[in-house]
Amino acid sequence: MAIHSFYVIAWDSGQPLYHRTWVEVTENPTLLSGLLASVELLAIKITSQNVDMVTMRNSRFFFKVDEENGLLLVFITDIIDDPTRFSDYLDMLHNRFLENFSDITSHVPVYQRDPRRARVFDELVDSLISHWETGEATLRVAKIMDLLDVFTQFYNITLQKIISDRAREMHFTDIQRILSTHLKADPALRPVTLDKHGVISFDEVNPDRVKILGLVDILSIILKELVAIARRSRRRQSYETLFFEHYAPLIKSEQERIEEYELQKKLVMELL
Repeated sequence: MAIHSFYVIAWDSGQPLYHRTWVEVTENPTLLSGLLASVELLAIKITSQNVDMVTMRNSRFFFKVDEENGLLLVFITDIIDDPTRFSDYLDMLHNRFLENFSDITSHVPVYQRDPRRARVFDELVDSLISHWETGEATLRVAKIMDLLDVFTQFYNITLQKIISDRAREMHFTDIQRILSTHLKADPALRPVTLDKHGVISFDEVNPDRVKILGLVDILSIILKELVAIARRSRRRQSYETLFFEHYAPLIKSEQERIEEYELQKKLVMELL
């Protein structure tokens, strides 16, 4: 699950006014709320600016300060791909909270002040999170499929057009080793297939199980090592000729996805 928790905290005291958590946690909400408020206050003291997002090893914290109403709102998520959308989600929850709890000046948590309204708000928040999770999962799978497709095209051009048939046969064991070595970083990628003609396919890979974090790094290092074999097996002038004959048209046709996923450095530059 990408979204872990949502907190509304009294800005001046660090008291949690509302929290909703969708993963198993051991942290005390009151202690965590105080810690989150301290992070924001420290940022203001050091930089005179609010902190909007903090990235940890496995989590991201999105912060929003509502000075007018004395609130600090925090969203805790996985290391998701597009922080902008999650900042927008936090804005929406902020607005819904203000709509449902007009008497927010009190430091009494909303579930103590009005348990019925708190339960209704729980249901609203759960519904929104469920919809957002579904949307994020769909976007995530679409991106994974796009990345696999783009890199597969470059792999297959390299193995079938840039590396000669004879060189591919000579280095076939090395090519298999490159794939197995780097794809083992994510077991979900292991069903990849490679035939003797140099056709790599991810058709058997289930994108729902693939980890998006680090995927581009895995795919790009495979391409880098395949290109290294291609360079060794060709004279420099021959490689440059083949680059403009085969890679350049593919780069042009895939320019939109290359730019969308910021692959210029990790994909295109490896070929030059």
